[in-house]
Amino acid sequence: MNVRIIGSGSIWTKNNSACYLIDGKIMVDFPNGACKYLYRFNIDPGSINHVLLTHFHGDHYFDMPFYILNKSKSENKDGTIYCSKEGKTKITKICNLAFPNSFKKPHNSLNLKYNFNENFKVEDYEVQKLLVLHGNMKPAYGYIFSKDNQSIGFTGDTSLCSNIERMSEKCKYLFCDCTFLKGTSKHLGIDNLQYLSTKYPNCTFVVSHLEDETREKLKELKIKNVIIPDDGQIISL
Repeated sequence: MNVRIIGSGSIWTKNNSACYLIDGKIMVDFPNGACKYLYRFNIDPGSINHVLLTHFHGDHYFDMPFYILNKSKSENKDGTIYCSKEGKTKITKICNLAFPNSFKKPHNSLNLKYNFNENFKVEDYEVQKLLVLHGNMKPAYGYIFSKDNQSIGFTGDTSLCSNIERMSEKCKYLFCDCTFLKGTSKHLGIDNLQYLSTKYPNCTFVVSHLEDETREKLKELKIKNVIIPDDGQIISL
């Protein structure tokens, strides 16, 4: 698996909003500005066949209208969106808000599918969708990709909860929220990361959704099994 960090920052930083591109075909979250981020890395958004959404806060799905519009102009008309059951309605509403009275035709030109299952296959990966805790945002999910007896996880936005521990135990790499210095009911913090990295030494934590202060503090701490990525960085697993 090759993971490009398209965005590693929270909404309040100069870094791109948190999202990841897997093997050039699978996107985890599609936040505000994601199409522009991809173009800066010379990646055509239309080449992406699968979009996995962790939850429906704007900094995780607000570029879906532009992704779908780009798809309609591409030769590649196939796409699947993996999300919670209310996701199709939310995406339709934001697309119609972005392009009033003109979105139906490009949308209908696509072979676009929705998948609401808890377990499914994406390309060569078996994927499991797990509930996480993100304040009042319900549902919110993380995803575990498994292939050849190796598992890679993506938490989305989350506080410390049982499924985060489960992911930390199972995964060789966990791309995880670490927004604040101290964890809250909505986000993981450095204190939570120190706990997880110590309890699960066989997991490497790749942090994301970082506030600037959090990024700098993590660099100072130099935790052995924690990677602090830059936007655009590729991690080959």
